[in-house]
Amino acid sequence: MAQKLFLDALIGRDDFEVQDQAHNSQGPHKTTLSYGDFEIPGFFFSSLRKPDFQRETNEWDAEKVKDLVESFLDGDLVPAIILWKYADSYTFVIDGAHRISAIAAWVNDDYGDGKISRKFFDNAIPEQQIETAKKARQIINQDIGSFKDFKDALFEPEIAAEHVKKRLKNFGTRALQLQWVDGDSKKAESSFFKINQKSTPISDTEIAILEARRMPAGLCSRAILRGGQGYKYWNVFAPELSEKIQSEAKTINNLIFKPELITPIKTLDLPLGGKNHASNSLSMVFELVKLLGANIKDEDQSGKETFKALVEIRKSLQRVNDIHPSSLGLHPAVYIYSQSGNFRISCFHAIIVFTKKLVDSNKLDVFTENRKDFESTMIKSDMVIQQIVRKARQANKAVVPLVKFFYAILEKLTLQTSADNVLTELGKTQEFSYINLEEVHQSTTTSSSFSKTTKSAAYISEAISNAPRCNICGGILHQKSISIDHKVRKEDGGDGSVNNAQLSHPYCNSTYKN
Repeated sequence: MAQKLFLDALIGRDDFEVQDQAHNSQGPHKTTLSYGDFEIPGFFFSSLRKPDFQRETNEWDAEKVKDLVESFLDGDLVPAIILWKYADSYTFVIDGAHRISAIAAWVNDDYGDGKISRKFFDNAIPEQQIETAKKARQIINQDIGSFKDFKDALFEPEIAAEHVKKRLKNFGTRALQLQWVDGDSKKAESSFFKINQKSTPISDTEIAILEARRMPAGLCSRAILRGGQGYKYWNVFAPELSEKIQSEAKTINNLIFKPELITPIKTLDLPLGGKNHASNSLSMVFELVKLLGANIKDEDQSGKETFKALVEIRKSLQRVNDIHPSSLGLHPAVYIYSQSGNFRISCFHAIIVFTKKLVDSNKLDVFTENRKDFESTMIKSDMVIQQIVRKARQANKAVVPLVKFFYAILEKLTLQTSADNVLTELGKTQEFSYINLEEVHQSTTTSSSFSKTTKSAAYISEAISNAPRCNICGGILHQKSISIDHKVRKEDGGDGSVNNAQLSHPYCNSTYKN
């Protein structure tokens, strides 16, 4: 699947609702956009904004951007850009943000990795985004030519490439058509949703995120996804609190998405949350903050509730996998990823909820006592988890049955059921009678070549079987969550020699052992 370009930095954002509703869109307005209008900084772009509720500009890949630029250069039909302007201030894009951003990316040589993007994201640009931008630049410059190539050709047309020369005569006459929405900001917002629902339908989750943009759940989600960078929706709050929100969001982003996921998998140092720039990352984070209790009903007037929610989210994630003393250090390869290395959103959500349930029910020690057998069962449950998700039909609807499944495993183990028999015994219960254990052992691989998933599966299988284990509970250790424990405690006379050191999970070392 082609990687999407992240062009969100090219058009700034602003709040529709800060304006006086009595001020309407006023003309006369310009009717077209030419090349000069796309240069940043420039007079047009300095006043251009996306509404704060608009989706991020990250839905187009390099080929789609290239096709749009070619259509623009060749005079092919490009749908009009729809704008709205109030009084004497900003101009808002109601429809066409991707089209404008595609031309702006070409004109400014910024496909998500350039000077504009780096300033916008304070240089915090993931390597995957940089690589995707480089590939796009290579494709577009090779097939079309860079904007600089066209400008240089104006002075020295004889040395220009043929595909540049061919378009040079019409270069200065191309333009995008503009349409304008009349009325106040409520009319403009209504127009935005109507237009975008008809052209590229917005999912129910996306609508919920847009509607929650001033509520703690929405504010937390957007802050977490970009690690506190990009458009700062929380800057309406007091500066000190705004900085705290940004800091918490950055920490949470690291807990979820670091280190970066690279496939095929050749390391067990995997992130909890898969790839940061997957198309469903914002939805995944939004579902997480809702599951952990962030308010989705009331607007946050001061920022205090948003900050409080972020603190609780951080604590929940630290409990799952971190160096923090409270961390169970749950290994993503065991609890979240499939045996073939596929990231499972449902398991990401479910294991965080399950961990919270262990805390709330005071069963952390019970889990620790049975952890080795619990993980052995989890490793055997790859196809069972697929069956549970399949039955739920949607990943977010699978969270509750998965949490019940995890809890049922623990209950069977506490009743002295052997790890080898847990799945068989669960299949006999009414709740999990649909489990087909025969499917667990069926192979679906028919190709003679090694696919990316097969390579990942081979590595994970070998690496898990040889992974270091906690010397206290016997569970598998993850690189982000290893504590060095005194075999003989310091208060009992234990020294700091290597012979008295053992690897453990932070929770096992700091709490369970004591």
